[in-house]
Amino acid sequence: MTRLTSSGTLGRALLVTLALSSTSLAQSQAELAAQFNEEGKVLMYSDKYAEASAKFREAVARVPEPKYFYNLCASLYKEGKFGSALTACNAVSNNNPTPDLKAKADKLAQGVKDEMERQGIKPEPTGGGGTDMNCTADPSDPRCQGEVTPPPDVCATNPQDPACQATTPQPQPEAVGKPPTQDILAASTPDNKYTWTLGVELFGGGGKIGRKDYYGTAGTGFRIKGDYLLNAASRVGAQGYFQLTHFGKGDMDVGEPLKLDIFDVGIAVYKHLCPRGTQRLCLTPLAGAQLALMSPAGANDGAGSRVFEYAAVGGRLEVGAHYAFGRRYEHVLGVALGVNLYSAVFSGPSDEDFDMPSIEQVGLDKGGAAGYLGIGYTYRFNTPLGSSPFVTLE
Repeated sequence: MTRLTSSGTLGRALLVTLALSSTSLAQSQAELAAQFNEEGKVLMYSDKYAEASAKFREAVARVPEPKYFYNLCASLYKEGKFGSALTACNAVSNNNPTPDLKAKADKLAQGVKDEMERQGIKPEPTGGGGTDMNCTADPSDPRCQGEVTPPPDVCATNPQDPACQATTPQPQPEAVGKPPTQDILAASTPDNKYTWTLGVELFGGGGKIGRKDYYGTAGTGFRIKGDYLLNAASRVGAQGYFQLTHFGKGDMDVGEPLKLDIFDVGIAVYKHLCPRGTQRLCLTPLAGAQLALMSPAGANDGAGSRVFEYAAVGGRLEVGAHYAFGRRYEHVLGVALGVNLYSAVFSGPSDEDFDMPSIEQVGLDKGGAAGYLGIGYTYRFNTPLGSSPFVTLE
């Protein structure tokens, strides 16, 4: 009994050991595949497309995940091996991709086909994309030239007949073209380069606008902005924005203290200064000019429809610190210190408009300045229409 029990224990231990070994092997293959995939992406970022394709093939050979086929499709496309690229893109759908990845693969495949048509190449998938060619199971595969089945009666009497010699299907010449003339692949390492952005900021601070004590010195507001990167290499861009700032009541001894709202519409230029070791964190100096439309409290016709009828010019100076995160640095959080500068109002209600006080009466015949501390969020886009990049690596 003891011997049987020991044998049973030994057998169970052996089974557990084999199971653990199998699990370890599976994990190591998955880890190798992930490593080859990352190495392939680095090579893509360095414009070494053939070497990247080799890495992605290594990944596919170990774990046929759809994202590895997708990346292989992208690298083959950059090589100009369009037929093989289509085959790799087709393999994505055959390996249970997520809906998002399938949509990206379909977009990439369509881009490959469009490029082939531009170069006068028939858009057919061919070998090299990571799928096996099986002409017996699928004789209609365009890569197959077909198998010749020897006639039994002929081969029995004349086995040397050429028809009796089994032929091995050969792949058709691969559909290869020139490097893409219209690049649909956003294969670049994230480094604070983008096309345009949308963002919002909240700010608060203080200063003096207009004559002394006419308006309060504390101001709060918000800003809606859009950036456009003019030069990716130097990280210089332009920003369009509008902002609304509110100042509370002043401390006038005579008359009713007034509140002031200022609506600014402006344009600015900026530059990202990103140290090499901290690409996600950048300092961004900015300088802009704006048209300021001011609305003193009570300066309307009683129905509230006539506001912002006092116009001045202004400027904006700012230094911001921005931290980018996300797969392609698309999300940005920022803090900024800045100042808004204003001239005296140069345009107000006409003298014939008796319902509206004059520029002097509302104390806006003098300019002013207000400093602020702001916080905000920005989202970056990589295409002119604002969608996510047409093609990105996985």
